[in-house]
Amino acid sequence: MNCSRQQGILRVWTIFFFVIQEVHCSLPSPQNVTIVSFNLEHKLTWTPGPGTAAFTHFRVQSYNQKRKLWISVKSCSDVQIGESCDLTKSFKEMFGVYQARVQAFNQVQESNWTTSKFFTPLLDTTLGPPLVSLTGCGNCLLLKLSPPASVEQNHDPLTNFFQEYTVTVSRTRDKAQFGMKASNGENLINYLEPGVEYCITATAVTSFKNLALPSEPHCTYTSPQPFNTVAMFLSALCAVFLLVLLLCAALNYTGQLGNLHTPLPRALVSFLPLVERRWET
Repeated sequence: MNCSRQQGILRVWTIFFFVIQEVHCSLPSPQNVTIVSFNLEHKLTWTPGPGTAAFTHFRVQSYNQKRKLWISVKSCSDVQIGESCDLTKSFKEMFGVYQARVQAFNQVQESNWTTSKFFTPLLDTTLGPPLVSLTGCGNCLLLKLSPPASVEQNHDPLTNFFQEYTVTVSRTRDKAQFGMKASNGENLINYLEPGVEYCITATAVTSFKNLALPSEPHCTYTSPQPFNTVAMFLSALCAVFLLVLLLCAALNYTGQLGNLHTPLPRALVSFLPLVERRWET
């Protein structure tokens, strides 16, 4: 009898425990929890679970594998749907191994935590495209490369990543291209065709396996070839000669060229012998 009674009490507590657990964790858990990093600026993104109500909020915690401790991110303790969480200040150790997790909650309920993959700031950040300046210089191009503005302003460790670049040079006319290495600062690209448009893209080179984004194509012309003044003079002379020939042909065709031989007036003809006699004396 006592055994049956104990079993009954156990069943009641079991049912009660599951009811409390169901009420407490009935919110859908967040999905697709991902750490996105660009030039050492880290952001945590996620999507609400299916059926999540519009008034649901979220909280975020970060985990440092060295300390073995989950810590609440104060700036992300009450995040609304559609917002993300900035983890840049939470992930301070460049070679530290971190995780982050998200929980949905409202006034009476909360979901289970959803955890991201492991993340190392310096190894998993994406390198942005460098700044590019391109000008023509005869049969060459003057290429100037520098780190992104945000990297230079913050003086963070990524500055060392933007010291060497892979450059692709492409001729617009026929898409012929070649690759080369370039360094931070000014670089001279020689032995190109004068007066021809070239486009370049540059990508930072890193010894790690970071994803590096190339710059947008930057295009310009090498300086045009100097004009040959002798050739220009001969060309202009030929053009004038041809114009005169065309004019004469047009006058002859219209009959106006014969009018140039019209006889002189009689008064002028009778005056000519007097001029000749005076000239002889």
